[in-house]
Amino acid sequence: MLRNDKTTRPVSSQPRALRAVACGLALPLLWLLASCSSTGGKPQWIDQPESAYPAATHLTAVGSADDRNTAADRATANLAKIFEVAVQDSSMDFSSATVSAAQGQPVVSNQHEITRTVTTEARQVLSGAQVVESWQTEQGRVYALAILAKQPAATRFQHSIQSLDREVRDLINYASEQAQSPLAALNALKRARLAQIQRDQANQNLMIVADGRGLQGQYDTAAVETLIRNALTSLRVQVSAEDDSLRAEIEQALATLGVPLAEQSNLQLQGSLDVAPVEQKQGWFWLRGSYELVFRDGNQVLGKQRWPVKVSSTEANLLPQRLRDEINSKLPGYVFELLSSEG
Repeated sequence: MLRNDKTTRPVSSQPRALRAVACGLALPLLWLLASCSSTGGKPQWIDQPESAYPAATHLTAVGSADDRNTAADRATANLAKIFEVAVQDSSMDFSSATVSAAQGQPVVSNQHEITRTVTTEARQVLSGAQVVESWQTEQGRVYALAILAKQPAATRFQHSIQSLDREVRDLINYASEQAQSPLAALNALKRARLAQIQRDQANQNLMIVADGRGLQGQYDTAAVETLIRNALTSLRVQVSAEDDSLRAEIEQALATLGVPLAEQSNLQLQGSLDVAPVEQKQGWFWLRGSYELVFRDGNQVLGKQRWPVKVSSTEANLLPQRLRDEINSKLPGYVFELLSSEG
């Protein structure tokens, strides 16, 4: 018999971009019970979901599988994919820095997954999603229809945007007027950037459910990044290290971030490298150690961090240069992480 079924169960998996936070979500997906189809034919919603839930009021997506649970999961995943690009765009952070040139000036760009942001976006996107229809063929293939009502979703996104706008504004005001140290100011601006990224994504999602109408904000991500770069360029830092090569490397990292160097300054950045003896295992030579940075204002330590370093080679004489290359590739990120720490 052909069946047109509706029942109740939670979705247990999410699309790729949301999978990292799936375990933390409890989606209220509703299956409604129904009797067998009186016509016995294929429901129109399988090929034309908007026939059952008009596009003016709902987002819709269909999934199919060999069982009901998987079909429902796939329908919900397909619904979430409408927002997937906005979620992926949040995977950026200033904790890992790379350098490119723009109009003759070094520009710092950064890539790092922001689990907190993705988690929030997943909740916002999928909150209110429902699986409302299912249908099984005589061969056992199951189809499911997932929907998201646009107006309630738009209201949720609007509230989130307004809250994030306040957070960004408060953090920027704190950085410019109340922060007691350069680290506190940069940390506030870094947090403002993360909140602004989240706000921009929520606005993209709002436009999806509000026919392209978003909310205008006071800032955007580029504006906050400009504030961060301006804060970095306002510093004047003196560098000290245990040897000239370490000092030159730290100075280059600061220059990459746009931080001016000074022969004499209360703000001092000190670097040191501790290396263990070379180890040999199964034909490979290993060199391990740790790299430490300390940031001071006069005699007061504002920040201190240490990072493990490790390189390998089949030739022991290549290890020292590989270690320095590895450190130098990450040093701008290390410096920014220290300068924007909570202190």
